[in-house]
Amino acid sequence: MTELSCIIIDDDPISRDMLRNCVSKTQGLRLLGSYSNAIEGKVALDKKEVDLIFLDVEMPEMSGLEFLETFRNVPQVIIVTSEKKYAFEAFKYDVTDFLAKPVDIKRFAQSVDRARFYEDNLFRTKEDDHIFIKSDNSLVKLRAAEIEYVEAMGDYVKVVTATKNYVVHSTMKAFMAKLPEDDFLRVHKSYILNLKKVEEVVEGYAIGEYFNLPVSRSNRKILLGKIS
Repeated sequence: MTELSCIIIDDDPISRDMLRNCVSKTQGLRLLGSYSNAIEGKVALDKKEVDLIFLDVEMPEMSGLEFLETFRNVPQVIIVTSEKKYAFEAFKYDVTDFLAKPVDIKRFAQSVDRARFYEDNLFRTKEDDHIFIKSDNSLVKLRAAEIEYVEAMGDYVKVVTATKNYVVHSTMKAFMAKLPEDDFLRVHKSYILNLKKVEEVVEGYAIGEYFNLPVSRSNRKILLGKIS
């Protein structure tokens, strides 16, 4: 069983105690800290390797949703709040799950199992050359060979295939690490290309059936060397 390191961010001391109790009763969770506001939690994340955050929404100084806005690549998040009205907005931040207070221990365990499943499966499976991506709150299994290119979109990346596009909360660096390194190249700060989809390179542009994308000067020779 994969162990998940976690922190709690909640301004209510009773809620923090409740969540600490749930963590202590759930196998495979390691609590690194419990914080009374989002600012303290943000400082902790800069110092610790955290897999999962149990996050309240309504807090002074900085709300849970404002906290999520400050991160480019936040760990998995389970929202914990008494206000169900935040559920829809929270999922726009690609959170793993939403728990209503008071938290039921069985429902808590289900959320942790979901987080563990994502943690175990959001990587490339070398045996069959698939990757798993989390898009629209679903885990999608995608053949790496289907990907035409990946485009940077702020805190997200757009994964483009011949039939469908997926928007994924990730940095380009983190997404590149999931891909077969022999088949993909970051040709520009905004683009990762599937080398097998490139048909020609003309005047600084890589051209394929579904793309015509710029290639940085520093990567042009590398690209030509890999596809020749």
